[in-house]
Amino acid sequence: MNICSPLLEINLKAIYHNAKLIVEKGKEMGIYIDGVTKVSLGDPKIADILVKAGVRGLSDSRIESIKRMREEVDIEYTLIRLPCFSQVEEEVKYADVSLNSEIMTLRALEEASERLGKKHKVIIMVEMGDIREGIWKKDELIMVVKEVLRMKNLELYGLGTNFTCFGGVVPTVETYWEFIDLVEKIEKTFSINLPLISAGNSSSIPLLFEGKIPKKINHLRIGEGIMLGKDTAFRNPIPGARLDTFRFIGEILEIKEKPSMPWGVINEDAFAHKPSFVDKGIRRRALMNFGRQDIDPQGIIPEIPGIEVLGATSDYTVVDIGDYDLKVGDSLSFSLNYSALLQAFTSPYVKKIYKE
Repeated sequence: MNICSPLLEINLKAIYHNAKLIVEKGKEMGIYIDGVTKVSLGDPKIADILVKAGVRGLSDSRIESIKRMREEVDIEYTLIRLPCFSQVEEEVKYADVSLNSEIMTLRALEEASERLGKKHKVIIMVEMGDIREGIWKKDELIMVVKEVLRMKNLELYGLGTNFTCFGGVVPTVETYWEFIDLVEKIEKTFSINLPLISAGNSSSIPLLFEGKIPKKINHLRIGEGIMLGKDTAFRNPIPGARLDTFRFIGEILEIKEKPSMPWGVINEDAFAHKPSFVDKGIRRRALMNFGRQDIDPQGIIPEIPGIEVLGATSDYTVVDIGDYDLKVGDSLSFSLNYSALLQAFTSPYVKKIYKE
């Protein structure tokens, strides 16, 4: 029996190509690449492809996804969302490494590691301007490093920072040197050499491909660059990358000619927004079999030129199809941005199919 579900087509060969491309570029610069799997909810098939492409490890924001991948793929796993204080034992059990910024959580990780008889690696996050996670004050950073070094069950694996996720701050050579200066002061203060200097994500790809990342930095956490073939600093295609990694496919449920403007007393829509419309006269419009429960409608682009996504409710997306010869039951395909891809993977109503 057919199920009226939108489809997410996953091109494993294209994902492998992008991962291999970035891993090899990293090798040229002495930089390890971790593949970030959070957009795919820790899909084991994608995880396996990233490992085959040569990533150093896999990183995810949810311990549930790490647990899922760990059952099928053997590699080092890093929890890249700060650990939940209420979940430290499970985090130590399934993640080899975690990013941290709170001494209270680090103490809890130490206790959990002792109970489990397991050594846990930690990367201390440093705030470099994006104002998301990370320690901003130097005195606090020194205090945290000092205490971690005294812990018996935690290993100080490195220092890390993040860019472009919250504040939109793009990494620069100058910002990297500021970070390196801080790293070197910590290493000198405590007479240590940190294994990993983890300096960002897919927003660092332009500097990586231009060969401008300073040598002290040896680790990047790359998700969107692999999954969509674009950097996150400027949303530009990565040189040599494939952009056909994912396609979203929906079915047409209705085609009608209708006015482009609603009529009657108009207030808020189903999502408490005040809608606005442009009067284009009578238009041919299609209702698709997906909506906001399945996808971010602002993050999809029709693959047929001239077709326009007008908006969406919970279960429908309204599309202007112009004069194209389409009928009820036909499919339309769309490319996706990161937000739409994340929602498509998250929705249980979107069927995932793999293109080998």
